[in-house]
Amino acid sequence: MTNHFLNEQCDTALQKIASGDMDALAVIYHKLGKRIFLLSLSILRDRESAEDIMQETFLKIAAEAHTYKEKSNAIAFILTITRNLSLNLLAKRRRSASYESSLDAGAEIADSNPTNAFSELPEALSLLDLDDRQIVILKLENNMKHRDIAAVLGISEAACQKRYRRALEKLKNYYIREGKR
Repeated sequence: MTNHFLNEQCDTALQKIASGDMDALAVIYHKLGKRIFLLSLSILRDRESAEDIMQETFLKIAAEAHTYKEKSNAIAFILTITRNLSLNLLAKRRRSASYESSLDAGAEIADSNPTNAFSELPEALSLLDLDDRQIVILKLENNMKHRDIAAVLGISEAACQKRYRRALEKLKNYYIREGKR
């Protein structure tokens, strides 16, 4: 299924949701559920939190569908919601960890670090920064175009392409260095 056709289906579903047809959320779930989950997982690195964000994404879609501009990029609209919710949770965790550590400077805060449930993807991805990891996952796992990824991340298409090439180069060098070629 091409991204254009998928985008049209999601566009139609968002229009239906905006007019009160919540059954159209199922279309988005079936078409983008995996992408939503993987994007959140790439940010949070915690399967349970990614599942929670996935649910929150659908609640937010239902609440904000009326703000979607018809015939614009539906996939980017939905994945931007996912990304923002994931980043907000990550920031909340960091604030909480910072606050707790200021109360008890010598204590280890186990809850502040998300568990590593990202084991199905190569450990080399941990070498990449958050945005680069998202670009690689959205491109390779979801076969998204650079312009769509750029829209989700709020960067230019050229910057997305450049970061993607650099990230692949880092991964290639890691595998060569580790003898895993």
